[in-house]
Amino acid sequence: MSATRLVACTVIACVIASPTAIAQVAQEKVDLTVIERIRAEGFERSHLPEMARYLTDVIGPRLTGSPGMKQANEWTAEQFRAWGMKNVTIEPWGEFGRGWERVSYEGRILTPFVQPLHAQPNAWTGSTDGTVRGAAVIIDAKSVEDLERYRGTLRGKFVLTQQPVEIGPEFEPRNRRFATDLLLEPWEPPEAQAFDPQMRAQFQRARELRRALSSFALEEGAAAMLLPSSRIFGVLRSGGTGPGRDPANENPTPQLMISAEQYNQIYRNVERGAEVTLEIDVQNRFFDEDLNAYNTLADLPGSDLADEYVMIGAHLDSWHMGSGATDNAAGSVVMMEALRILKSLDLQPRRTIRIALWSGEEQGLLGSRSWVEQHPELHDKVSAYLNLDNGTGKVRGVYSQMNEEAIPMFEQMLWPFNDLGVVSVWHRNTGGTDHLSFDRAGIPGFNFVQDPIEYSIRTHHTYLDTFDHMLLGDLKQAAVVIAATAYHLAMRDEMVPRKEAPVP
Repeated sequence: MSATRLVACTVIACVIASPTAIAQVAQEKVDLTVIERIRAEGFERSHLPEMARYLTDVIGPRLTGSPGMKQANEWTAEQFRAWGMKNVTIEPWGEFGRGWERVSYEGRILTPFVQPLHAQPNAWTGSTDGTVRGAAVIIDAKSVEDLERYRGTLRGKFVLTQQPVEIGPEFEPRNRRFATDLLLEPWEPPEAQAFDPQMRAQFQRARELRRALSSFALEEGAAAMLLPSSRIFGVLRSGGTGPGRDPANENPTPQLMISAEQYNQIYRNVERGAEVTLEIDVQNRFFDEDLNAYNTLADLPGSDLADEYVMIGAHLDSWHMGSGATDNAAGSVVMMEALRILKSLDLQPRRTIRIALWSGEEQGLLGSRSWVEQHPELHDKVSAYLNLDNGTGKVRGVYSQMNEEAIPMFEQMLWPFNDLGVVSVWHRNTGGTDHLSFDRAGIPGFNFVQDPIEYSIRTHHTYLDTFDHMLLGDLKQAAVVIAATAYHLAMRDEMVPRKEAPVP
């Protein structure tokens, strides 16, 4: 088999095209010898398992602005320098706010019977003054005005503000891996949703009420606010608050995310008039010294087209629950390994391949969005941005992001990995992660399709998001596929086709 072959391929199998088909589909230069070398390096000499262990078991959670995030920025930069990458930088993208980390938590329910309180604090909320004891109370407020009914009643109390969580058995099995026929189903665009001003107004009122509740609890001296986890079976899924990031604000009342089942039990007892007494000690720490946040970037320099870029990236930050393994240490170490593979093989791409590990993604794609906004001079120089951020599952294809001209390009580049389960270019949009920062600026941005495994039902933002739930074989496969894709994009004669510029 020749080292380089011009091919026009279907998703399922490579077909040597007829002259008519070749005239209709632009051909990609797929270097099969390079792919063989990438496979050997990625599967036989992978550095990914050790990187994953260090990032999750040693550095741990990486909340933006926290010491863990700073350590992750420094460690990733050290790895890139050790591999011989160029232009390694820990680049500030702007003011984010205070850092925060958990120190300790202890909690019990004392009445109506003694039991441990299965809970963890929300990010950027405050601490208790040592161990505090008090009664649980319910605030049933439909509007900000309703809060006045509770004035003078909350001091030292544990406040519940949400309705109980509906819990039932799971009768339907969940897909852990995509079936090939599902991946190949034709896509039909969803019906356009008409703008609903009532829904928007309802959302705004709910947001105002949440903010008012937090302020009211602080003013009234509540001991803590209790919130139910959005996962059942005792799985704690947490997040954070915005006001606590601002150093000008007083530290918010401690917020505890507790198991859905225990929250429901407390709520039912309070509602029926039974006294529920709790005892907790929450200690959290804020960091005010540096309010900026940072991205880690590095380059594998190109040759004749070195002033153009193919970018690969993932978000390095996480929430504080677990150790941020599948969200998104997985994507970070895959992208690092992809770059290491190309460097170790001494491959010389024509375009520079730049890796970016973002912070602030969990708070709204802040790191990637700021980078794109702060580097307008590179918008016409970035051929494409590739992203990975959907857990630990193997790559099964890529979303086209409705860039129709990119579909045959990706089909031809990905067909050599059909035997590894890469079978689809999904002609649809996907959201919620850093490729959107590029897509919105008119730069081709793509996110890979991954097997769901347990991402959306067990690990996403939960205390179960640890190294034990990372599938290292799947992540090695992803690194191999992405290394080859980035390399071939960097070797193209032309830049990746662009969609029509989005309307601002």
